[in-house]
This record gives sequence, C-alpha cells and structure tokens, in this order.
Amino acid sequence: MTEGIKISWNKISLTLLPDRAIYWPSKKVIFIADPHFGKAATFRQSGIPIPEHGTEDDCTRLSKLIEDNSANSLVILGDFFHARLGKTQEIHDILLRWREKFWELNIHLIRGNHDLSSGDPWNDLQIKCHQDPFDLFDLECRHIPSKQSKKPYLAGHIHPGFTLRGKGKNRIRAACFHVNNSQIVLPAFGSFTGLKNINPEDGDQIFLTNGEEIIKVPWGN
Repeated sequence: MTEGIKISWNKISLTLLPDRAIYWPSKKVIFIADPHFGKAATFRQSGIPIPEHGTEDDCTRLSKLIEDNSANSLVILGDFFHARLGKTQEIHDILLRWREKFWELNIHLIRGNHDLSSGDPWNDLQIKCHQDPFDLFDLECRHIPSKQSKKPYLAGHIHPGFTLRGKGKNRIRAACFHVNNSQIVLPAFGSFTGLKNINPEDGDQIFLTNGEEIIKVPWGN
C-alpha cells in the first residue's frame, strides 16, 4: 500500500493518498473528484485519434485504492463523464467490467457541470446520483467550491495544481490538495486532465502529489 499523509480536519481523521484520493478510515469511504471518464473517446468522436487507455488505466488505479484500503464506499465529487460524446459502448463496457468486480461497493456521485450536460451514468453501473451540494456521511460533498457554504466541505472542479520553485530556474508543477478549515479541494483523479495553478492564502495547506508520493508544501501554518 502506498502511504499517504494523515491529517486532522475539522475533528475528522483523513488520509490524503498520493493517487489523488482521500480515504476516511472510520467510515471506510474513498473520495475522488473529476475522473472525466471517456475524455479520449470524446476526442475520437470529434475526429482526433486518441487511444482509449485513460479510462482503463484509471479504473485500474481505482481498483487498487479500494482494495488497498478495504473501502466499502466511494464518493465521486463530480464530472464522472467528460462529455456526452464520450458515452460510447466501449466506455460502458470498460466501466461495467470494473463495476462487476466491486458489486458490493456503494458508489455516490455528486453531479458536476460536465455531468449536467453528459447525463447520469448508465443505470447498470448502479451509482447513486445527487445534486450539488449533498450531505454524505455527515459531511458536505460538492463539486464546485463555494465561499458561501456554511459548512466545511470536500470539492473538486478546480483541478488544482501548484508550482514549487527551487533555486535558479528549477521548478516542479504537479497536482495538489488545497486544504483549509473551510474546504478540501481534491486534485482531478482522471489521468487525462489538466491543472489550474492555485494561489493559496495565509493559513492554507498545500499537499503536492505526483501520483506516487505526496508532500506537504511549506506554506502558511
């Protein structure tokens, strides 16, 4: 099992995992955001010949997270699909084969902006879909972060990234978890997704991950 970083957040003990997920041990639930399944298929439907390795690879990564942590629930914080064009028979079959390996797993989806245009996952995947935001496991789960929220929450949507600068022109840019007392914004889980550099404020915590290792960036408190 790849080690993560344990944090205490609003009196909850969570583990930030290098493979862009969060595990809540006491609830045995894994949280991910923005898998964007079928993104390569969307490009192919538009005439751009990109092979469909992303969805299969991401399902393999997800399987390892579930098995390594003995999770019994999965919460997806929006953007299950990238676009309606990507909901092909090939993508359906890949996801269904994955689902059949974890038939007892409870899966919840908080609908993201891409989901509103692409539609819910196929019924045979047996995924419970909820509006944004929605309370699960006594925790506010949402897709789009909101400063107007009155409760601490987990969110996605941003695809947060951070650039760590060293001496000279040395720099590392990678996905990150953006953490403060009000929120945890998760990095995009999908391997075929971009990054948006964030500008943390005083008191924020940044945890940089390359998919294999996770480090806390010296920033704020």
